[in-house]
Amino acid sequence: MRQGIKAFLLSAFVFPGLGQLYNQDRGKGVFLVLGANLLLGVLFLAGMILVSQEYMAVFYPRPLTWELVRVLLLDTVSHPVFLIPFALFMALWGFGMVDAVRGARPRPPTEGP
Repeated sequence: MRQGIKAFLLSAFVFPGLGQLYNQDRGKGVFLVLGANLLLGVLFLAGMILVSQEYMAVFYPRPLTWELVRVLLLDTVSHPVFLIPFALFMALWGFGMVDAVRGARPRPPTEGP
């Protein structure tokens, strides 16, 4: 399999930055992995804060049901505090996929026994 395809698959389906690490572009790969982890942490914290604030402000006396969870999640993912880091994460992931393919260099053939 070509190196560009492997790098693309690593960055597209596993995690952003792994294709760059596979291409031995360590600086960019570490930056993308750390940036993606940072954005995922921000997304998780923002989501938890928004869900808890919405529940406490609007739904608190009622027990938490699947219908309430659905409403809370829909309100959370439509909030700008969640959408902005999510858009940045998706942009970073897209950049990682494209850059992994562009940064792939053909490897020299290895000599067998």
